[in-house]
Amino acid sequence: MSTENTGLRFSVVIVNYNGGAMLGDCIRSVLREDVRAAQIIIVDNGSQDDSLATIERDIPGTMIIRNPCNAGFARAVNQGLAQAQGDFALLLNNDAQLQPGALRAFADTFDQIPEMAIAGGQLHYADGRLQNAIAPLPTLTAELLPRALLKWILPHRFQSKMATGIPVAVESVIGACLTVRRSTLPQLGLLDEDYFFFLEETEWCQRARRLGFQVYHVPAARVLHAQGQTANRFRTAARIEFQRSKLIFFKKSRPFTSYLVLTALLPIKSLINALSNTLLCLLTACTNARQRAKTLGYWHITLWHMLGRPASWGLPGKCLREKGRVQ
Repeated sequence: MSTENTGLRFSVVIVNYNGGAMLGDCIRSVLREDVRAAQIIIVDNGSQDDSLATIERDIPGTMIIRNPCNAGFARAVNQGLAQAQGDFALLLNNDAQLQPGALRAFADTFDQIPEMAIAGGQLHYADGRLQNAIAPLPTLTAELLPRALLKWILPHRFQSKMATGIPVAVESVIGACLTVRRSTLPQLGLLDEDYFFFLEETEWCQRARRLGFQVYHVPAARVLHAQGQTANRFRTAARIEFQRSKLIFFKKSRPFTSYLVLTALLPIKSLINALSNTLLCLLTACTNARQRAKTLGYWHITLWHMLGRPASWGLPGKCLREKGRVQ
C-alpha cells in the first residue's frame, strides 16, 4: 500500500461536546494526513457553542451526527463506527491533533502485526513532553496500594509513558487517539454503552485481549493532546464519572468480592481526602482558591457516595436512560 493511499484506509470518528476552536484544529490535522472530509465523522453530544456551525462553514463535507443531548462517549463512538468505512477506524478526541505521519505509522503496524486489533498513539503536550498513553487494567491491588509503590514494585506493568521507538504490546491504551481494525469488530463488538465516560476503551482493550487479539502502543503515531479539556471544565463531575465507571468495570470484569470491597473502599477514600484537604484549607484560612475548590470537590464526591450514587450526578446535559437505552 503506497503512502499516498494511507488516508483512504481510515475513517475518523470525533466526538464533540462544545469543542470550540479545538474541533477545527483537530479536523484540519486529519485532513493533512490525506483523509477525505467525507471520511471524517463528527458525533456531536448536544453542543451549545458554535463549533458545528463553524465546521459546516469552514470545512464542508464532513459527516455530522447530532445528538440532542450528551449521550456519552461510548454511545457516540458507536454511532460513528456504524458509519465508518475502510480498513481502520480512528477514534480521536476533539482536543487532539495528529502529527505528520501518524496514520502511516498506524497502518504500517497493523500491516506488520495481523493479530493486532487495537492500537494507541503517543500523546504529547504542546511543548513535546510525553503524556500518559497506556494504562494497566484496573485491579483491587491498584486501588489498595499507592501508585508510587506499585511503580516501584512493578515498574513495567504500571508505567504510563514509554520512551521507546518501536510498537509494544500493552494491556490497554488511552482513548484520546485509538485505532481499531474494522475487520475485527464483528467478533470484538462495539464499546460498552454502560460506560458514560472513562474506561470504555479500557474494557474494549481487555475484551480484545481475551478474544486472542493484541493491543499495541505505537510511539511513531504522534499526537498533540490538550488532555481532558472537557473534563477539566467539570473537574468534580468528571471524578464522579470516573468512579462510576470504575465500579461498572469491577462489577462486570472482576470477582464479585472485589466489587464489594471497591464499593466500600471508594467512599472511605473520598472521605479521607475530604477531611485531609479540609485540614489543609483551614491551616491556610482557606485563602487559596484552588485548595478551596479541591476541598469542596472531595466533599461533593463523598456526598454522592453517601446518597447512594445518584445517576443524575456527574457530567452535565446527559440523555435520559430508560431500560438500559439512551432516550
